[in-house]
Amino acid sequence: MKINILEFSIGNHLFGIRTEFVKYIFEIEHVKPIPLMPEYVAGITVHGKNVYPVVCTEKLLEISKSCENLTGKTAIAVDVYGKYVAIAVDEINKIQEIEETEEGNDVINFYNLKGQIIEEITPVFLDRKIKVSPLKQKSYEFLTENKKIKEDERSFLIFKSGDKLFGIETCFVKKVEYIENVKQAITKKDGWVDRLLLVKDVPIKAVNFKKVLDLKGEKEENLLIIEKDRKTTGILVDEVVDIFSIGLSNISTGTDENEIFNEFITIDKQVIPVLSEKFIHEIIEKYYIKPQKNKNEKFSEKNQKIDVLVFKIGNEKFGIKMENVDEVLEYKEVHISKYPTEHPLIKGIVAKERESMFLISYEDVLNQKVDIEHEDTKIISIKEGNQKFALLISSIEDIQSVSEESIAEFETADSFIRGVIILKNKELVNLLNPKWNLPIMEEEQSEIEKL
Repeated sequence: MKINILEFSIGNHLFGIRTEFVKYIFEIEHVKPIPLMPEYVAGITVHGKNVYPVVCTEKLLEISKSCENLTGKTAIAVDVYGKYVAIAVDEINKIQEIEETEEGNDVINFYNLKGQIIEEITPVFLDRKIKVSPLKQKSYEFLTENKKIKEDERSFLIFKSGDKLFGIETCFVKKVEYIENVKQAITKKDGWVDRLLLVKDVPIKAVNFKKVLDLKGEKEENLLIIEKDRKTTGILVDEVVDIFSIGLSNISTGTDENEIFNEFITIDKQVIPVLSEKFIHEIIEKYYIKPQKNKNEKFSEKNQKIDVLVFKIGNEKFGIKMENVDEVLEYKEVHISKYPTEHPLIKGIVAKERESMFLISYEDVLNQKVDIEHEDTKIISIKEGNQKFALLISSIEDIQSVSEESIAEFETADSFIRGVIILKNKELVNLLNPKWNLPIMEEEQSEIEKL
């Protein structure tokens, strides 16, 4: 049996991974480190609108005990049973078709190609080796009105259906949803529509693009929600590839305006057909569901914003959702009682009106120092369920309203960092996890009750 292998190198070693598990290949522009992660996890990176944990592969494979700066290296975004991680490699060599080994297994395989040994890395191997909770990320929006597009350029979203690439002008794309994030309702098949999806409880008829062109391929993963004249419908596609701003000189126009495609764009010497405005108008008019009064407000930007408090501990920026913030207090105006404990994170007890709470400091965890004499030093009263604690910080930086799509969170709640936030200036900031403190406080409270 023939298989396609993406061959890559790390140092002097050759490895391969089957192309069916490869999501994207991209250059790492920036890595945001995450405290208290396994040493082979370099941090978090962003490609397009997607956030990935970055794995230092040479450490994971025990090729090296150190991990140099990964910025500028190549990353392979790999699908590990529906969980995506980016593995850093030195160089992509080629994609080649080879004969599957008969003596291999699900964990590791070896291939001898012209005297060179290639070690195949499988999803089973990665799943067993990488002990990091996967990141959950909401659907993402394309707010083209906020993008600076030059007068001689137009913006296109490129998507894949079957084994072919297509484009749609981003001004028609309201947002993109991952299919796994939306509910499916039972409906009668109607022409190109084969399902009714509930997006934030709003019904959307979804056109299966493969039906339009009679294409073959895997199960669709993304829903493009398109809008024209305040009417909305959806297009099911396999994969969203990227967004490109295309110069007018790289856009060609066909002669028949009634065709599905009447424009063609050139990207990396590849010609990509673009959905015509007439076709978009036709499917919206045919399949849109008229919302009742105020129903379309569920798609409004307002309902998709989350307020985040951005602050510093030492020189490091962090964020916390405002829903977890009870109050921000001036350090010098708060009474702090010394508390007899050996726990390095507990610095005392804060007395606040009729309540008291443990004062937590992350200085030792982060290897940072908070100057308690500085006028900007604050204490944040943080709530998590029925519990509260006080956190010592260096300064308040900002309060930002970010879209749900700009926050990626780990699936499990036992890590020090809850996830990562993409701020408006594209800066990555770690999102603190209030639940991480609960076992510490429960243990200390138990000791108090024994006294």
